[in-house]
Amino acid sequence: MKILIATDDGHGIDTNGKRTPLFEDGTYMKENEFNRAVIDKLNVHLKRNKFQVLHVSAGDKDVPLKTRTDLANNTIPNGFGRPADAFVSVHANAAGNVWNSKVKGIEIFYRAGYKEGKKLAQDVQEHLVKGTPLFNRGLKTNNLHVTREAKMPAILIEGGFMDNQDEAKLLMSDAYREECAEEIARGLCQYFGRQYIEVSKPVVLPSGMYPGEIIIGQTSLLGLLIEGRSWIPVRDSFNVMGINTWLFDNKSIVVNGNVLETKIINGSSYIKSVDLQSLGLVKSVFLDPDAVNTKRVLIYPKEAV
Repeated sequence: MKILIATDDGHGIDTNGKRTPLFEDGTYMKENEFNRAVIDKLNVHLKRNKFQVLHVSAGDKDVPLKTRTDLANNTIPNGFGRPADAFVSVHANAAGNVWNSKVKGIEIFYRAGYKEGKKLAQDVQEHLVKGTPLFNRGLKTNNLHVTREAKMPAILIEGGFMDNQDEAKLLMSDAYREECAEEIARGLCQYFGRQYIEVSKPVVLPSGMYPGEIIIGQTSLLGLLIEGRSWIPVRDSFNVMGINTWLFDNKSIVVNGNVLETKIINGSSYIKSVDLQSLGLVKSVFLDPDAVNTKRVLIYPKEAV
């Protein structure tokens, strides 16, 4: 069974008083703008890391606190048929309604006397203070509804002070919101004993190389076009065709004693698709562009009619 995380962005977009003081240009940030942005990003990170996500405060209105914890506890049916395994609420802090440079930092609240809640808070705080520039205010306990009423390890994160002008500017930045979301996800992975799955970075091809679709029978693979010739990924292509009489030797692919011109791109070996036909390994190779993919190559295995 997958681990279910209840996520909660504090307050609502129009909750009275929950905003920064005015900046010199007359603008301000509503607290829920920060809270919601972090939770939306956190939910993406959690799903990538194979968690199930229950967002208990969806929408712009200020969802009652009891509704939030009842959903997490499955007292109100939450669609998963069971309580969440952890509860994470994101807020921005404030000491007052005027600028105050003396208040600063990140802190996390948990339920007093609950060891698992404290452990969750420790793991998340460890990553937040490591990955962000803010001061570590430590872990706190208080009689907060969400940490008290949630029947699972629950934390309430204060991600910085809205009334500290420097921190308010951070709270408004997409980069800081993204960093907070990522570090919270890392902390949850640590708590549940999981290896954090990094965001996949787009593959950058050298100049003059272009991705192209290679179709072998009914299987589509991603190949390359280099100077008008198609190159196929060796391991994946040979697996599809059942070719096992090959090896990698001295940075080249060798098939039945024939050394083939080989390119190593981003750690994978590629050979020219026409070499398959020259060696008699396939029936035919065609460049067959269509309206959608102008770089499509069809490879017909020997058994094809």
